Amino acid sequence: MKSTNKNKFGTVKTTKKIGISPERLRYWELQGIVKPEYIQCGTRRFRQYSLEDIRRASMVKVLVDDEKYTLEGAIRRLEENKLANLNITDTYDEHI
Repeated sequence: MKSTNKNKFGTVKTTKKIGISPERLRYWELQGIVKPEYIQCGTRRFRQYSLEDIRRASMVKVLVDDEKYTLEGAIRRLEENKLANLNITDTYDEHI
């Protein structure tokens, strides 16, 4: 399914941009890391990820894979940075 919005991406494009499996992305959705929009197409629903979803998932990937955080620790780190109003997205944008 092609996106009608240039800033929304399907599961395949999103996982390729981030460098993770679709299963991992869906698990992160269950954990609240990404919050895709669902698009109804007939009887099927498709996930559409925003650039913010991709940035958050990219940051989590770096924290978990490179910096060896646990998933819970990575989520906590993102929330701490959000509360402290720090902009750490520039550091992780290179992974998108």
